[in-house]
Amino acid sequence: MDNTTANLNQTNDTYQVSGEEYVQFLNVIVFLEATMCVLIVIGNGFIITLIARRRLLGRSTNIFVFSIATADFLNGILSIPAHVLFLVVGGESTAYLCKCYKFVMYLTKTVVPYTILFMTAEKTMRVLCPTREIVTVARCMFFTSLWWFFSAAFNIWSVVLYTKGDIIIVDKDVPPYQIPSCILNSRFVDLHTAFLVTDVIIIYVIPTVAILGIYCLLVRNYFTVLRERIITYFYVIKLFIALFVTFSLCHLPLEIFTFLDSGQRPFSFLYVVASNFAPSLYFTRGIWNLVIYAYFKHYVCRKRQFSSIRANGAFRSGSMGPSIRQRLRPRDR
Repeated sequence: MDNTTANLNQTNDTYQVSGEEYVQFLNVIVFLEATMCVLIVIGNGFIITLIARRRLLGRSTNIFVFSIATADFLNGILSIPAHVLFLVVGGESTAYLCKCYKFVMYLTKTVVPYTILFMTAEKTMRVLCPTREIVTVARCMFFTSLWWFFSAAFNIWSVVLYTKGDIIIVDKDVPPYQIPSCILNSRFVDLHTAFLVTDVIIIYVIPTVAILGIYCLLVRNYFTVLRERIITYFYVIKLFIALFVTFSLCHLPLEIFTFLDSGQRPFSFLYVVASNFAPSLYFTRGIWNLVIYAYFKHYVCRKRQFSSIRANGAFRSGSMGPSIRQRLRPRDR
C-alpha cells in the first residue's frame, strides 16, 4: 500500500495508514499535550484563584481575564487529558473520551473569541463615550455568562457528530494494529458540511472581522479629538491586541482543518499528521496567554483601575481638573 495515502472505510470509520512514522508522531503529541496540561492547569488555576480570593471581579477587565483563564483551565483539566487518554487507552470508553475532548475544545474556542470581542468593544465604548458609562461591571458579568451559555448550547452538535474511529497501522515487520482516532461519524455524513461551515463562520470569521473592525475604528479616531483618551487606554488596548493575535494564530490552523474535514476522502498521510497537530497548537494558547498576563501583570489582576478621567465626574466636581497626562502615573502610560 502507498505510504502517502490514507483510506477511509465509510462503514466503520477506519483510516488505513502505512508506516511507523505516524506512531512516532503520536508519541510526540502525547508528550507535548501532557506537558502543556500541567503548565496550563497550574498557571491558569493560579490566575483564577488570585482573582477569586482577592475579589477582583469588580473590574471589567478582570471579568474577561477570568473568563479566558477559565476556558484555558477547562482545556487543561478536561479536554487535553481526555485527548491524551483517548490516544493511549483502548476499549469502548474511548468513544466517550472523544466526545468529551471535542465538546470542551469547541466550547472553549467559542468562548475565547467572543470574550475578546466584548472586552475590546467595552474599552472602545469607554474611549468613544467618555460622558456615559454604557457597559457597567454587572453588564460585563451578564454578557460573559451569556457567551458561556451560548457556547455550550451551540456546540452540543459536536457530541453527536464526532465518534471513535481507528487508524490501522500496517508495518512489514509487525502485524497490523489499530490506533483510535476521533473523527466525524459517517452515519451523519450529510450534516458534516453544514455544521462545519457554520462552525468556522460563527467561531472564527464573525468575531475576527468584528474585532478588526473595532481596531479600525480606534485607528480612525486616533487622529481626532479622542487621541488623548486612546493614549490613556493604549496599554490595556495592547493587552487586547496580544490576546487577539494569540487567538488568531492558535485557532486558524484548527479552523482550516475543521473546515477541510467536511471534504472528500481519501486524505493524504501528511494531512492526517497535520490535522492531529492542529489541536495541540490550539492548546498552546493557554500557555501564551499566561505569558501575556505576566507581561501585563501591573494591569491584570489588580484592584487599582486606570486613572481615566470621566467627563461627567469632572462636571460634577465643578471643574475639569488636571489633564489626563498629569493624573496618570508614569507606569500607567
